[in-house]
Amino acid sequence: MPPLVEPLEAHTFDTGPACALLDAATRHVTNGRLTFDADGALAARGQVIPDLLARLLDEPYYARPAPKSTGKELFHLDYLLARLGPTPPTPEDLLATLVALTARTVADAVRHTATEVVASGGGTRNPVLLAALRAELPGVTVRTSDELGVPSQAKEALAFAVLGWHTWHGLPGVLPGATGARRPSVLGSVTPGADGRYPPGRAAAVGQPRQLEISHSA
Repeated sequence: MPPLVEPLEAHTFDTGPACALLDAATRHVTNGRLTFDADGALAARGQVIPDLLARLLDEPYYARPAPKSTGKELFHLDYLLARLGPTPPTPEDLLATLVALTARTVADAVRHTATEVVASGGGTRNPVLLAALRAELPGVTVRTSDELGVPSQAKEALAFAVLGWHTWHGLPGVLPGATGARRPSVLGSVTPGADGRYPPGRAAAVGQPRQLEISHSA
């Protein structure tokens, strides 16, 4: 497969819970037997609960302007349980509603500008979630990064390799326009090994990269 070469854009933010609430709910309703809804099997048997979906979409985070960031410090099991109401839904209906929430929050973040969505991560293995996202974005191509030669399960490994390269060369790995940080910053630190190697500090000579090439061996 030929290398993938794409320009690196400095615009990024968290659209919402992604699969965090889906996974937390799956563990909860199966008493820990399952850690995620494999193939969306449980959600596929359920129905979206409009009132619950509306309560979940009322989260103030979604209305905040980008750049912004969130994670499991907000979207966790207790957060979800507090919004279920006096009559808990069936496991299937709960997961179907959370699929709708994830798809809606992703779509709302991109629907006015996106012509194509490239998905990666564990959620790409949930066909119910991908179908919901496609339904939310008519006319927008939704495909996985696997189709472009980037294994969806390798997303974070690749991202940290890029960040590590920046740190090694003394380049900022976070930019205000991307995350809302107060200033560009070099992330982390590098501790010299036994051979005394240390980052060369050649930021001016190297410069910010403008493309990422991913090669695949035979």
